[in-house]
Amino acid sequence: MTRISESEMKLMKIIWDYDGELSTAEILKRLDNSWKHTTTLTFLKRLTDKGILSVKRRGKTNCYSALVSEEEYKKAQTKEFLDDFYSGSVGKFLTAFYGNKKPSEKDMEEIKRWFEEV
Repeated sequence: MTRISESEMKLMKIIWDYDGELSTAEILKRLDNSWKHTTTLTFLKRLTDKGILSVKRRGKTNCYSALVSEEEYKKAQTKEFLDDFYSGSVGKFLTAFYGNKKPSEKDMEEIKRWFEEV
């Protein structure tokens, strides 16, 4: 899955939080009108081209909805990160993350719980 930029992520968080179709005007309103209309349209087009968003025409208005859930996106990016930097090895990642220090009890419990559920 294609990585999205920080600006694109800002738009996606708005769309994921709404969990439905939003018009360009509704998106701009949720951005507190801090972005120009043309800038917003550019980023929405990029997200549509990347296959992250769907766009439907409603009269004269474009309405956008997510084709990929936030969870799906995070999973894909995490897998890509592990593949790119740690040859897909969670063990190599944990070694790099913790270095010479021991994981906290809370971290160990979370890891154990995850292994039990898988």
